[in-house]
Amino acid sequence: MDLNFTETQLILRKTAREFCELECPPSLVRAMETHPEGHSVELWHKIVQMGWLGVFVPAEYGGHGGGFLDLLILLHEMGRSALPGPFFATTVFGGTAIMEGGSIEQKRELLPRLADGQLLITIALSEPGIDFGLDHLNTAVVQRNGHHFVTGTKVFVPNAHISDLLLCITAGTGLSSQVENEVVLVGRTDPGVTLTAIRTNLPDRQFEVALTDVRARYRLGNGEDARPWMQRVLEKAMVAKCAEMIGAGQKLLEMTVEHAKVRVQFDRPIGSLQAVQHHCANIAVCLDTAELMTYRAGWNIEQRLPCRREALRAKAWTNEACNQVAALAHQIHGGTGFMREHDLHIFSRQLLTSAHLFGGTGWCRRQIAREIGLPM
Repeated sequence: MDLNFTETQLILRKTAREFCELECPPSLVRAMETHPEGHSVELWHKIVQMGWLGVFVPAEYGGHGGGFLDLLILLHEMGRSALPGPFFATTVFGGTAIMEGGSIEQKRELLPRLADGQLLITIALSEPGIDFGLDHLNTAVVQRNGHHFVTGTKVFVPNAHISDLLLCITAGTGLSSQVENEVVLVGRTDPGVTLTAIRTNLPDRQFEVALTDVRARYRLGNGEDARPWMQRVLEKAMVAKCAEMIGAGQKLLEMTVEHAKVRVQFDRPIGSLQAVQHHCANIAVCLDTAELMTYRAGWNIEQRLPCRREALRAKAWTNEACNQVAALAHQIHGGTGFMREHDLHIFSRQLLTSAHLFGGTGWCRRQIAREIGLPM
């Protein structure tokens, strides 16, 4: 296993960092909190021009044919800037799901549009009382007159108001007893789709989506059980979210170390105090360990090796690590860190909320217990 970046990846990281620092300063992130769409259309067009939406889409479908580690590098740098917008849902989840479960025709039709920024996709997975995963879903698909219709309720659907397609993971009820999960794509404006905004602390706009006999535009998986390949999509999403969280955590570490250098108490910088030094060291240890686990899982994914345990471990550890990072950073900043005028809360909020997305700590631990053979 070689986790060293190639020269091309180092250039990608440098370019992404410079771009995000220039185009997505904290002032823009603040402005997007009250923006009707929740993200900058101008910034999105610039991201499209950079070619990042197709970073790991195969070249035959209009992408750049990069690896999964290239995507992690981008998300890492986006996390450092708390970049708002539909990149994660569209590229990570939408693109991965189409590549894993789409037919050749569906890939040829959808992936070039996604890579060119012409198609926005969001994930509709969570349901009331169901946080994450493919078990116990209630949204159902039925077949009628040669078409497939979806009925159910999805919650915490990010950026549904600006997405063209909603990628719905369903129980597959009514099609076959052998099909545990179905994955279909429906249009945001299709008859029977109702969006209701949910007020949360999450950086992206969140919606409840009610689906009432909505005709599916696309059905992924050729009618077979979607669970096997959808599990791979979820694993990739977990690892990708870890990379984004680590980027935000490293930004917090940089801000905290700088504050400890310049904040003077009792005629000395607080960074000279042993307790503060230990707190900063603990932040660094948490982040370095999370980064190693994340890129190890990402390497397995890129090499097409089994990665479920690695993905679960990385997400469980990163969740807890980033919770500790946020707490220690605020403690070192003192009262300053609780001021809305300070940028600290932008990144700490990103960490604390992301710890509940794509696999909370409890869910990850239960899945790990199942993986190692413990009774559930």
